[in-house]
Amino acid sequence: MEMTSRISCISLVLISLASFYSGYICSSLNEYIINATAPSTDCATLYESLPEVRQRIATRVEEELHMLSGPFLRDHQNKLTSISDGEIFPKSASSFALGIIKVSKAELLSEYDFGVPNKHKPNEDDTDALILYNHPGALPSEKTLQNEAAHGKLENGSRVIANASVPLALASCDTLNTIFLPLQNSPRTSFPECYVMMSDFESYHINRWMRLPDFASTPKQKDRVLNHALPLRHVGRITLATKGVDELDVPILWDDFEDRKKGFLFQHFDVVRTFLENVDAVLKDLKKLLQDRKVVRSDNTVIVMTVNKGQSELLTNFICSARRRGLDIGSLLVFPTDIESKILADGLGVATYYDQMNFERLPSAEAKIYGDPIFCQMMFAKILSVAYVSLLGHDILFQDVDIVWYKNPLEFFHNATNEALQKFDILFQHDGSAHLRYNPFSANSGFYYVRSNKRTQYLFTSFLYHGALVRKTKSHQHVLIQLLLEHASMFGLKVKVFDKFETDIFPGGFHYHQNWDTMRAIIRGEANAYLIHMSWTENKVNKVLFLRQMGNWYVNDECIDNDLRQHVGRGFGANGWVDQCCSVEPLFSCHFRDKPSIKPCPDAPLIDAKKKRNFWEAIS
Repeated sequence: MEMTSRISCISLVLISLASFYSGYICSSLNEYIINATAPSTDCATLYESLPEVRQRIATRVEEELHMLSGPFLRDHQNKLTSISDGEIFPKSASSFALGIIKVSKAELLSEYDFGVPNKHKPNEDDTDALILYNHPGALPSEKTLQNEAAHGKLENGSRVIANASVPLALASCDTLNTIFLPLQNSPRTSFPECYVMMSDFESYHINRWMRLPDFASTPKQKDRVLNHALPLRHVGRITLATKGVDELDVPILWDDFEDRKKGFLFQHFDVVRTFLENVDAVLKDLKKLLQDRKVVRSDNTVIVMTVNKGQSELLTNFICSARRRGLDIGSLLVFPTDIESKILADGLGVATYYDQMNFERLPSAEAKIYGDPIFCQMMFAKILSVAYVSLLGHDILFQDVDIVWYKNPLEFFHNATNEALQKFDILFQHDGSAHLRYNPFSANSGFYYVRSNKRTQYLFTSFLYHGALVRKTKSHQHVLIQLLLEHASMFGLKVKVFDKFETDIFPGGFHYHQNWDTMRAIIRGEANAYLIHMSWTENKVNKVLFLRQMGNWYVNDECIDNDLRQHVGRGFGANGWVDQCCSVEPLFSCHFRDKPSIKPCPDAPLIDAKKKRNFWEAIS
């Protein structure tokens, strides 16, 4: 009863104030209306048009409110608005934190394309983003929201972070710095993590401290485990706490100083020296080749691939499949790393450039598994081939040989009506891996498009000088992603990775092995896929088998052998070796019933006996 009467009293006072406010506006303007305007001008119109009068009225109303309210009303106003008694952040942190607002993560990503893909499908713990304000001028301009950003919002008697739309939350921000943090259920955060923020010289890097033993004095990897009893110490940002491994360890000068056995760093010095001594001659030869073969069309794009003898069947399959499907590959330039591969590519009718001075030391055998020594050495050819074409000023579509096109992807990248796409410097297929060393982009270095400009030219020049790190980390992809991150932050390189959850335009190994909905859509002809990239596959043998049962293999058996030289001089007709080596129809065969296939393979074995899945049973 007492509370009801108090509320009634407050209401009466507020009604009185409203009446006073309305009357005071017109009375204050009355003299102005009579002396300065036509009689038809109403006070509301004048009120809105005269800021100095509005200020005088506001001051008068505030004075009347103070006199009318009295101790009783002021007490209840304090209770009703107690949320503004204190700030969310203490004054001692006000140099970098004055307020905070939460916004919808989905809305933020729809308003601003940061180029990064989703690491996981969004869930109820991952729907909001937090915006921190470090300056009074950055706080939202809308007064209520401004107050809530600084003081919080009162809900059910508790102070909470207020939420707002993205445009309102960012209305006063002249600069927006983005930070991506791991989810609680990601592999990295299976242990407690904290984040320190403080004012100092501004930094765009994360420095990690972990409770790990000193690796230099702990030679055995099994002893390099997270230990809560240890003090925090500074480590590399890609150190894995569960394995005791720095995933971005630096290459060394000497493997054995006494025996003068060079380490990766000195070995790469020799590689770079050869490049620098020959780069002018190579670029001159390449420029003439591109002109003579009419590789560069009106769109200024060159499709770049590199291959050695061990992977030559996969290159043959790409060329055969594209020709049989009527897809234009006239812009293709192949960088073979051995004579056998050059003979094959020439015979299939595509432009080739063999850089003997830089490639003759590279192995011709196929890599047995991802990351083996042959694989790592071949990564340098990928770097060099893209760097050459970039230095000539051409846009580039780089792709691995284990790709088959359904449609020409250049049509997608050259679509001028997609203005949002055209602003990016470099665009990647999503690898699909959530591993820490690929964060935040998870870009697949086996399929990407590069627009020629000073930022991308410097990116690939920098990449060239990081060859020793590529060999040390056993990953071309790993090093490229870290360079993308650094160049995006420092030089404004605009990077885009097409999300594996949101799009099906560039499916790869993740989709083939895990996302069967996308594979079913491809089989039914309902997908928007331009290609299939057989990444995430252990070796060439399995790549071929998977391509065969997906109806994407076009190479006749007689053109798959260990000595391509025997094909020289056979004279396979006007189309070179295409008529002899390329099947008119795809060569289908079943191999594994637990992998996607265009036809059921019920009698085929399982490749993964533990999971015991059947692709076609899952469809039915």
